Amino acid sequence: MSRHHDKWYTRIFSDPRIVEELLKSFVHEDFVKELDFSSLKKLNTKFIPISEKSRHADIVYEIKSHGQSAYIYLFLEFQSTIDRFMALRMGRYIFEFYQEIQKLTKSDLLNPPFPILIYNGNATWNAPEKFSDLLYQSAIPKEFLPEFKYFKIAINEISKRDLVKIRNAVAAIFYIENSSAADMTKNWKELVSLLQAALKKDGIEIIRAIMDRIYQIHNLRASSRTINRIEDLTEVKSMLETNTKNWEKAVFEKGIERGIEKRDVEVTERMAENGMSNADIRKITGLPLSKITQIRRKMKLRK
Repeated sequence: MSRHHDKWYTRIFSDPRIVEELLKSFVHEDFVKELDFSSLKKLNTKFIPISEKSRHADIVYEIKSHGQSAYIYLFLEFQSTIDRFMALRMGRYIFEFYQEIQKLTKSDLLNPPFPILIYNGNATWNAPEKFSDLLYQSAIPKEFLPEFKYFKIAINEISKRDLVKIRNAVAAIFYIENSSAADMTKNWKELVSLLQAALKKDGIEIIRAIMDRIYQIHNLRASSRTINRIEDLTEVKSMLETNTKNWEKAVFEKGIERGIEKRDVEVTERMAENGMSNADIRKITGLPLSKITQIRRKMKLRK
């Protein structure tokens, strides 16, 4: 897959809300319930000189559970061929990462890791998920052998029915990855449901990014029949435009209100300086007596 697609996935999973949805919806492990998602923080790992031979994690997050930090590693795999030794590559990265972290922190203990592989290829992912499955059988006791396992999320193994039930942005992304342009045209109602749910939960920018992804993976133009049908029938496009217009209208109206308020204050001050009573000022400006009194009080404070 092209670097352009790689960058899109890195950008979308750099949003903590998306990572929270990923963990809650697709990582069915008890520890997820103990995570404090308000503490979820993306780390800058560029300062760590990992060797070029190891598999770099695309994104690393720090998160707390009962006050203790842990690391969430996201490895985004776009290769058309399956890497049988992915467990070795990922394990090597994590050990090198911790070696550098220990040098920086001088800590006696290390925060626990949870590595996730997100695979979006077409072939079935059949590489061993445990490092020990890469070793020949041996008489050496297991406790003396290295062990490591990653958590696999193979998008092509998740049914569309399950994705429709989840109803969030990550489910919408995975649904699109699992669909051809013809599939989306045929099953537009399902995609509509997912996009509308994601819009309500995650906002406009996520929807725009998802629509960009549709253009990318299917080489569709914004004016294509598939895109137009999705946008027109789902009302996603109109919702985006309506929300934008409402925002612009609110800003405009707020500006008008501020302008009117400023004018009323200036007129009231001039009338007060000319000795007019509060009752007369009220008749002319329509301002309540409390507002006129407030303006007079501020005038005295400026003197």
